[in-house]
Amino acid sequence: MDHVHDFMPHGFCISWDIPLLILHVFSDFFIALAYFSIPIGIVYFVRQKDEITFKPVYYLFAGFITMCGITHVMGMVTLWIPVYYIEGVLKAMTALISVATAIYLIPKLPGMVALPDLNELIGLNKRLSEENMHRRAAEDKLEENQTMLAESNKMLSTILDAIPVRVFWKDRHSRFLGGNELFLRDVGLSSVEQLVGKTDFDMPWKDSFAEKYRVDDSSVMESGQAHLQIEEQVKNAEGRTFWVNTNKVPVTDENDQIIGVLGTYEDISGMKQAAQELLEAKEVAELANRAKSEFLANMSHELRTPLNGVIGTMSLLNETGLNHRQSNLVGISKHSAESLLNLLNDILDLSKIESGKLTLQADTVNINDFLTEIAKSMASRAEEKGLELLCPAHFVPSCEAIVDRVRLKQILMNLLGNAIKFTDQGSVVLDMAIISNKSTQQTLRFSVSDTGVGISEAQQQKLFERFSQIDSSTTRSRGGTGLGLAICRQLTELMGGRIGVNSTEGLGSTFWFEITVDAQRTERLSHSDSRLLASLQVIVLADLPCYQRYFEDVLSNWHVQHQLASNVPALTDLLNNYSESGEKAIVIMEMTQYLELDTDALLASHPALVQFILLATQSQLSQIPAQVEQSDCLVLAKPLVQSEVFNALMGYVAEIPTRQVITGETTALSSALSNARVLLVEDNQINVVVAKGLIELYGPMVEVAEHGEVALDMLKKHDYDMVFMDCQMPIMDGYECTRLIREDTSGLFDPDIPIVAMTANAMRGDKEKCLAVGMNDYLAKPVETEGIQQALNKWIGAKENKKMNTLNTESVSDDKSAVVFDATSFGHRLMDDISLQQQVAINFIADIPRQLASLQQAVVNQDAEAIASLAHRIKGAAANMSAERMREIALDLEVSAKQGEVVDADKKARDLAAAFEQLIDVIKQELALS
Repeated sequence: MDHVHDFMPHGFCISWDIPLLILHVFSDFFIALAYFSIPIGIVYFVRQKDEITFKPVYYLFAGFITMCGITHVMGMVTLWIPVYYIEGVLKAMTALISVATAIYLIPKLPGMVALPDLNELIGLNKRLSEENMHRRAAEDKLEENQTMLAESNKMLSTILDAIPVRVFWKDRHSRFLGGNELFLRDVGLSSVEQLVGKTDFDMPWKDSFAEKYRVDDSSVMESGQAHLQIEEQVKNAEGRTFWVNTNKVPVTDENDQIIGVLGTYEDISGMKQAAQELLEAKEVAELANRAKSEFLANMSHELRTPLNGVIGTMSLLNETGLNHRQSNLVGISKHSAESLLNLLNDILDLSKIESGKLTLQADTVNINDFLTEIAKSMASRAEEKGLELLCPAHFVPSCEAIVDRVRLKQILMNLLGNAIKFTDQGSVVLDMAIISNKSTQQTLRFSVSDTGVGISEAQQQKLFERFSQIDSSTTRSRGGTGLGLAICRQLTELMGGRIGVNSTEGLGSTFWFEITVDAQRTERLSHSDSRLLASLQVIVLADLPCYQRYFEDVLSNWHVQHQLASNVPALTDLLNNYSESGEKAIVIMEMTQYLELDTDALLASHPALVQFILLATQSQLSQIPAQVEQSDCLVLAKPLVQSEVFNALMGYVAEIPTRQVITGETTALSSALSNARVLLVEDNQINVVVAKGLIELYGPMVEVAEHGEVALDMLKKHDYDMVFMDCQMPIMDGYECTRLIREDTSGLFDPDIPIVAMTANAMRGDKEKCLAVGMNDYLAKPVETEGIQQALNKWIGAKENKKMNTLNTESVSDDKSAVVFDATSFGHRLMDDISLQQQVAINFIADIPRQLASLQQAVVNQDAEAIASLAHRIKGAAANMSAERMREIALDLEVSAKQGEVVDADKKARDLAAAFEQLIDVIKQELALS
């Protein structure tokens, strides 16, 4: 301080003017502030910029400025306080920093101030521009993507809101992340923001279905498997619970990690309601269908019962010797009743076919015999209209087919009936051909052709539809319901076949159908000898093309030498040729044409060389003209039957031409039927008269019970051979009566008596019901004479004469001297018809060895039930043969077996076989069998 006396006095500044003082003080303050703030900014800048070069320069500048600031501050301080040495030291430090800065900076200046090359600057500028363009393009692309994303989100949102399905999605913890508008409406929210973060326990269904939904979500996310088509219930914000169809699928991220679940559900309440209504409607329909079936069954019974009386009464009335007018009226009445019955059958068949309840039965059908049956059935209808009926119209080889006989007949009768109905003149022909033959299966084509009105193409299109008619007007000349052809089509299709029609309006029609069946050719003895006919010379006088084709075909197949004449002059010319050769000629012609001939003159010119086979209608057969009776003629009934034509020609080969009428086979009444006793159980008096009359036509004595209780009482008192049982009766019906008859404790003469249902119940299942309660056979009313005859022959012919009351108490004879064969009793049973006795004996001898072999096997197996059954069967057969010795041994064996005693069965079986061998010798001697 001693060396500072030359300095200005300290504090002299205070003597300055106030404005001057303020100017200096404030100026120094802000200069100092700048000295200290600028270095701080430099240091901060350098630390933030790692890429800056020459960082020490910046730090030296910062230090230099800082020191300058300190020196300036010290200069101000020294104006007030004498700190000159400190000020000097600081100045010296400032100088050192300044020199250091200069020393470091001066070598760096060329590099720091050096300018880059112009091309480099241009390239740099270009790169910067390109980078700037890329950046702007990227920014534009980003903006575009953001716009597209916004539009996509908007579209997705619109779609989700528009679809009629609720959509929602959740995170891994089953928290809602979003949902569409329908879903928000169900949960009572107005925006997605209100939904985000909530769970099912925050929804309207929190108290009912929330836990189930949570479990379902967990299952989907843990298994990674979708849950689809889940029917469940949902409760919405309005409190309504409804059925939904829910789908839930897992949601994954880019690493395929499951991060949530996406769900949809659709309101199916309407479908559920519709399904329920459909189910109720189905139940109502089924109830109505059952009611319809019951109604049809009841109506079937109620309608068939009076029809049975009408048709049956007419049949009986015809047997009472009516005059022509009365017989005609009866025929008209019967025809009308049969037409009504056919209509009833059509309606019932249609109902059964539509409900799928019509089933086919497999029958073995001989086609030739079958076509003969069809021809005979339709003969009167064709004759009434003056039409020629040929059935078949060509040669048909003998064959048998497995087919439903009843339904095949129904189709053919319907087609023939229509053909006759719509044909006013000319002919109706039925034909059959085998169009395919594969192993045992053959395709049969049946066709029915007529010369009637024909059918237009437009009408053919709807011909096989229900209730369709060619002429549906109220003024039509031909009736019909329009059901027949529809039923034919459905029956044919049920058989696996097809049906169709070929027709030209005004020129006639051909209806055809094809079915494939199991069939095989058969050879009849007479037809196998058909080459014997080759010695015959036959002339056929036929003016109708159908007969010309028929005889040309059948005679060629039988190797018969033949010629056709279309008129009488042509016949005369042909006979003249035969006269010259001296050969015998057989002329086949119509009886009407024969009656118009001058036969005396014709025969005089051809003595002993001409014989006639005449073709006659059914009405002509009833009264053969004297001219025919006096001539050596054979008369064949129309429609022609192939076997009858053959047999007529064979008669000439055998040199046995006699006057006779060949009208088909007739069946003689056997003594088994004439001695039979039949019980008819029927409550309807009309049916009693009809059925009793039809049964008595074949010989049996008939007794009547008006209901089941009376029948049981009568069966306990008398031994009957057979029972015809009605099903619907008061007090006790046929089902209950049959069940009681079959009981072991019934106390009847014969609990196994044959019982044939004779009922108006004709619906599907009725036959099965009858058989299930123990009936042996079934006839639907109205029954026909053929059905009665078949039932009598089938069950009385095979029935044993007597049966024990109670097997456990019956005494069995061991008398070895029992009659081996009672020829007198056997002959009486078969009406002393030796040929019939021989045939029955041959069948017995052929069948019993099989029965004995089966019995022996049952004895080896110690099968008491089988032994009893076989012994019972052999006993019945032996009784029918009047083989008393065999019957008693079989009876003894049956009793023992039913008691479970089979120890002596082997010995008894051997005794039975020995008795059979003894019987064979006696039968052959008594009946002259070879």
